[in-house]
This record gives sequence, C-alpha cells and structure tokens, in this order.
Amino acid sequence: MPAHDSARPISEARSATSKRARTRRRVLEAALQCVAEKGVAGATATEIAERCGLSWGVIQYHFKDRVGLYLALLESGVEGLESSLAGLETATSDPADRVASLVDGMWGGMRRDGYRVLLEIQLQLGREPAHRARVRRQMRQMRSQLDDAWRKALPEFDPERVAKAERLATTSLRGLALERAVEGNRAAYAAEREAIIEALLPILGLEAD
Repeated sequence: MPAHDSARPISEARSATSKRARTRRRVLEAALQCVAEKGVAGATATEIAERCGLSWGVIQYHFKDRVGLYLALLESGVEGLESSLAGLETATSDPADRVASLVDGMWGGMRRDGYRVLLEIQLQLGREPAHRARVRRQMRQMRSQLDDAWRKALPEFDPERVAKAERLATTSLRGLALERAVEGNRAAYAAEREAIIEALLPILGLEAD
C-alpha cells in the first residue's frame, strides 16, 4: 500500500475536526450577535439558525439545544478572558504597572458587547433551577482563571491580598461594563480605570503615584 494511503485517514480526521471547529465558531458568533440585539428570550432557534445559514438540526448536533449553545458561549467567554490576560505576569518588573496591565486586560474583555451577552445569559439561566448548577460552574471557572492570572502576575505579594485586590477589580469593572451597556461607549472610562488602580495599590501595600 502506498505511504500516502496510510496517511489519508489522519488527514481526513484533521479536516473533519477543523470543519467542526469552524462550524462551532460560526454558530457561536451568530448566537452572540442575536442575543446582543434581541436578548436571550428573543434569540430564538429559528433566528440563530437563519443568521448562521445552518439548519437547527446541524446546530443541535454540535450543541444539543439552546441551553447547550448558551453554555458554550459562557465557555468561550472564559477562554477569551484567559487569552486577554495571558503573558501579563512577565510584562514588567514594576508591580504597579502589572496591576495596571491586569486591570486593562480585564477591561479589554469586559467592555466588549460579548461580555454583556455573557452576563445576560448568566442571569437568565441562573434563575432556572435546571441550569443553575452548570452556570455556577462556569462562573467559578471564570473566577479561577482570574485568580490564577493575578497570582501569577503578582507572585511576590501575599496571596490573600492579591485575592482581595482581584475581587475588588472584578466587581468594579463588572459595574463599569453594566454602566456601559446602559449608556453606550461614551468614553474609554480612563478616569474610572485610574480610580480602580489607585484603590488596588494600597491593598497590596503599594503607594499610588
């Protein structure tokens, strides 16, 4: 048997995997846009299917149902947050600059429309007993990603202080994200960002400039 014949199944498997990944991204992007415009209740199966140009049966093959699709959106949000914070632990030797980088990285993810969609999905599914546990697991995973990023970025500080700073940053930035969802992108929120950083530094025992 020629050598290329034995390699063909591997090539076909890789192609199929790549196609599945592209289809999943296509559906997730369509669902994200749909929820952003119409809310969770208005993002019907028909609407999502029309937007991505696929049948609902194909979408069910990848996500099972709308809840599975929304949970996949939450998971992609966790991955996006992890990506936005990657590498910050080695960005600079100045801890105050690292704190600023962490805040900027988190805000970069939270100010996107996609983050507002994730909050809406969390609120909607979190009210339903059948899905509450799965949503909470996703939220814990996101918090774990944040905790890991802050600990890696600030290894010379007491972990309890770092955890306290992270919680304050997360709560403050989430509030800004909700405000932005109501008011629109009025500005880059530079003043608020600076105020958050100034509040974080004393928690770590650092002085603000």
